[in-house]
Amino acid sequence: MAISHGRHRYTYEEYLAYERDSGLKHEYEAGEITAMAGGSRRHNALALRVGAALDATRATGCVAFQSDQKVRVLATGKATYPDVTVVCGAIEGDPAEPNGATITNPTVLVEVLSPSTEEEDRSNKWRHYQLLASLREYVLVSQSPPRIEVFRRVAEGVWEYRDVREGTMQLAGGEVLDLAALYAGLPE
Repeated sequence: MAISHGRHRYTYEEYLAYERDSGLKHEYEAGEITAMAGGSRRHNALALRVGAALDATRATGCVAFQSDQKVRVLATGKATYPDVTVVCGAIEGDPAEPNGATITNPTVLVEVLSPSTEEEDRSNKWRHYQLLASLREYVLVSQSPPRIEVFRRVAEGVWEYRDVREGTMQLAGGEVLDLAALYAGLPE
């Protein structure tokens, strides 16, 4: 008789302890802990440029964070590390985390697409992110060719899609992404 060994399901508290003790970044979803792979030089440079552009053009009362900032979708429990996060207004911490370091109310989330993460960023993460009441825009940045896609909330449950391949993209909060500046001289 075969015995089925199911995968261990971790509580969110176990995940927080595991991540704290490991010194590495992990995402969490439905009891599963997944290690995050490091990005390529091109990915990292592009993420830095996007974050710098958003920070330089952000509205008063908004703050931009780079990829070490964890975000949690309270409706589903999913915890991720977007490449760039912008919060406008008071920052709300995760009530399940004693120090409240995890953000639960992002205004803008950015993912720089990689061959290994693009499907997850476009599907599963996007389904979770849509449940963040504070989220106004979800931005997907292609590594090559130059391309920025934006999903903008226009009404509850209704998202507008924009696809820009040249020029600039202005986000709802006034932040501006200039494609020529973002992609100029990126490493391969």
